[in-house]
Amino acid sequence: MINQIDIASFGSFQGLEWKQTVRDSGKNVKFFQRLNILYGRNYSGKTTLSRVFRALETRKLPLNYIDSSFIVTGEQGAVTDAELLTHNYDVRVYNRDFVTDNLSFLVSQEIGGVIKTFAIVGEQNKEIDDAIAALEAKLGSVEGKAGLRFDLEAKKRERDRTKTAHSTALKGLEQKLRSHAAEKIKKNPLYRVPVYTIDHIKRDIASTSKPGFIALTPEEQASKLILLKQEALPDIQGTLAITLKLESLRATAEPLLSKMITPTKAIEELLKDSALQLWVKQGIGHHRDKRDTCAFCQQDLPHDIWQVLDEHFSKESGDLETALDAAIASVMDEIKSIAGLITFTGAQFYADERTTFEASSKALSEALDVYKKDLEFLKKSLEARKNNLFQLVLLKPPSHDAKEIEKHVQDINALIVTSNGKTRTLEKDKTAARDALRLIDVFAFIDAITYSKEIARIATLKTSADTAGMAYTDAEKEIRDAEAEVQNFRAKQKDERKGAERVNSLLNNFFGHDGIKLEARDGADNATVKFEITRNGKAAYNLSEGECSLIAFCYFIAKLEEPESKGKELIIYIDDPISSLDGNHIFFMFSLIESLIAKPIKNTDGSNAYRYKQLFISTHNLDFLKYLKRLSIPKKKIPAGEGRTKSVDDHEHFMIERNGASSNILLMPSYLKDYITEFHYLFHQIYKCKDQAAAADSHEPFFGFGNNLRKFLEAFLFFKYPYHDDKNDAFERIKKFFGEEEDAAVALVNRLNNEFSHLEAVPDRGFKPVEIPEIAKVANYVLDKIYTADKVQYNALLKSIGEPERVG
Repeated sequence: MINQIDIASFGSFQGLEWKQTVRDSGKNVKFFQRLNILYGRNYSGKTTLSRVFRALETRKLPLNYIDSSFIVTGEQGAVTDAELLTHNYDVRVYNRDFVTDNLSFLVSQEIGGVIKTFAIVGEQNKEIDDAIAALEAKLGSVEGKAGLRFDLEAKKRERDRTKTAHSTALKGLEQKLRSHAAEKIKKNPLYRVPVYTIDHIKRDIASTSKPGFIALTPEEQASKLILLKQEALPDIQGTLAITLKLESLRATAEPLLSKMITPTKAIEELLKDSALQLWVKQGIGHHRDKRDTCAFCQQDLPHDIWQVLDEHFSKESGDLETALDAAIASVMDEIKSIAGLITFTGAQFYADERTTFEASSKALSEALDVYKKDLEFLKKSLEARKNNLFQLVLLKPPSHDAKEIEKHVQDINALIVTSNGKTRTLEKDKTAARDALRLIDVFAFIDAITYSKEIARIATLKTSADTAGMAYTDAEKEIRDAEAEVQNFRAKQKDERKGAERVNSLLNNFFGHDGIKLEARDGADNATVKFEITRNGKAAYNLSEGECSLIAFCYFIAKLEEPESKGKELIIYIDDPISSLDGNHIFFMFSLIESLIAKPIKNTDGSNAYRYKQLFISTHNLDFLKYLKRLSIPKKKIPAGEGRTKSVDDHEHFMIERNGASSNILLMPSYLKDYITEFHYLFHQIYKCKDQAAAADSHEPFFGFGNNLRKFLEAFLFFKYPYHDDKNDAFERIKKFFGEEEDAAVALVNRLNNEFSHLEAVPDRGFKPVEIPEIAKVANYVLDKIYTADKVQYNALLKSIGEPERVG
C-alpha cells in the first residue's frame, strides 16, 4: 500500500510535505489507509493528484509536467519521479487521462477516434489449463517453499551475500587507499601533489609492481631528501689537473745514486765509518779558515789536517754532493705540491655528485699518498748517498699507480661537468626525487597492508559474486521464460469480444442503458477486432457527457478483469467518476463501485477477502460523497496488548484544497466526514444539548441551539407531515407533532425555535447570556417526543451519530 505522498513540484501542488500537513487535531500524522475518500471542489487539484498515481501506472510523467518532483512512499519502498520504471506497485487509475488514452472517441466523437480493445478470459480449454497448471507448479512460490521462484529467492540471497562480501572488501581496500592518498600523500608538503586521488595512488601502485622497479636504499632516500633541500649552486670553475714528476726525478736521481767516485788519498777510518765521515765533512765547514783548535775537544788541529782532508774529499765528490742537494730539493718541491693538488671540496657539488666526489677524492688522496711515499723514498735515497758519497745506493721500483691517479682525476672532472649541468636541471631532478620518494612511500604502504594478498582475495570474492549473479540471472531468465509461456497460453484464452460484452453488461445491469452498446467488430483484415459504440445497432455520435461518463467508467471496471489485472493486488484510484450524471446515475455509480470493488468476499473461514490492495476515490459532488460514506469499510488487525489483537476500520477521509495557485492535502473536517447529511448533523447538535453539564466542555451547540432546532424541526416535520391545512402557519406542524394538550411545552419550543434563532425582533437577546437549563429541557422534550413517536427511527438516528441505542 501507499502511505504518503510528498510533492515538491507537480502541477498545482508545490512544496507539499505530508508529515507537516496531514495531521489530526492532536498533531498526530495520519497516512493513507486501505480505503481513502478524497473530497475537493472543482479545480482544487484532484485530477492533478490522480496523475501522480497514473504516472506510477504508466511509468512515465504526463505531458507538459516539466521539472516535476515527488516521492511516493509505501510498503514497497519510496518511488521518486525519476524511478517510475523500477517500482513494484500495481496501480490502475480512472481519470481524464485514462479516458483520453483508451477512449479517444469519447473525447472528440469524430471519425478516427479510437476505443482501444481489451480482452478478458474466454472459454476455458482443459489442455491449456493443464499446461498452465504444470508451469505454475514448476514456478512454485516463495511462500510454498518450492519451485523456481523459491530457488530464485535462495539464489538471490546468495547473490546478495557474495555481492555484499565483494563490495565490502573492495570498499574497505579502497577506503585505505583513499585515506593514505589524502592524509599521507596529498597533505605531505614533501611530495607537492595538490591533487592526489585514489586513481593516482592506483597508478603509483602499478608502477611499484613492475618487474624493473627497485626500492630506494635508506642512503638513497637520504640523498633524495638532501637534494630536495638543495638550492642552486654556482658553477665549479676549472678542472682538476695533476702532472706526476716522479719519473723525471728518478731519471735525474738514478745516475747520482749510481755514480762511482774515489778519494785521492782516502782516509781509511772515514771510509769504514760513514757516520764519522759525515761528521768530519760537516766539521770542515765550521773550522776551515777560522780556527786552529777543535771546537769539540779544544785540542790543536794537526798542521796538515786540511791537506789530508782535501785529498779525501775531492772536487768530484763535492760536485756530486751539489747535484744531490739539487735533486733532493726538487723531490721536496714535488712532495710539497701534493697537498695542493686537490683544490675542490664536496660543498661545491650537489647531493648526488657529492657522495661520488668524496669517494673519488678519498681514493685519489690515497693513491697520492702512495705516490708521496715513493717521493719520500727517493728523497731518503738521495740523502743516503749524500751522507755517504762514496757508497752507491740502489732504487727500488715505485709503488704508486699513475693510471689509477689519472682515472680518479678524470672521474672528478666528469663529476664537475655533471654538477655544473645540475643547475640547469635542478627542478627537474627535484621532481624526479619527489616521485621516487612518493613511490617508495606507496611501496611501503602496500607492503604494510598486504595489498597483493587483498587484491587476490577481492578477485576471489568477485568470481564468487559473478558466479552467484550469473546463477541468479539464469534462474531469473528461466522464470521469465516460464512466465512468458504461461502468458502465451493465457493469450490463447483471451477473448476481446467478451471485453465488450462485459462493458455492455455493466451498462445494462447497473444503469439500464440497453440502447447504447460497445460492440466488437471485425477489423478490415478480418484478423483483428475493433470496438465501436452503437445506438440501436448503428454507430453512435453526439453522445451526451453523461453517456460518455457511463461508458468510460464501465470500460474501466471491465478492464480490471483483463489478465494483466485480474488476480493482482491492485491499488485503484478513481477520480471523480460522476461528471454530468443525474442523481439516479450517481447512485448507480456508487452501487457499481460497491458491488464490484469495495464489497468484500467471504472466505470459507468467515473472514473477509478484498478485491483491491488499496482504493482511492475522489469527488467534488456532495451527493456522491454522501453515498461513498456507505461503502463497505475494510478492517485491519492491530495489537490490543498481552498478545491479543483487535479489529479496527481501515479507512480515512481527506480533503484537497487550493489556496491561490497551490493545492494541499488535509484531513477531512468532522462536519463532512462524520455526518451523512446536514439533517444528521442537526440531530447530533440537539442531542449534545440534552445534558446541561456538557456546556462546561463544549458551549457551541448551546449557542447554536435555536437555529439548529428550527432547521431540524422544519426538515423532520416536513417529511412527517408533507401536507397541512394552513400553509401560512408554520407553527401548525409543531402543534400536530407535540399535541394540543401540551401548550406550555409547545410554547417553550416555539419560543426557543424563534427567539433563539432570530435577533431582529428581539435584538437585546444577543446581549444576554444563553439560558442553558431551558435549552436542555427543550432538547430532552423534543428527543423524548421523537422516541415516543418512532423508537426505530430514533435509534437509527442515534446510530448515525455514533451514540448507543436507547432502551426503555
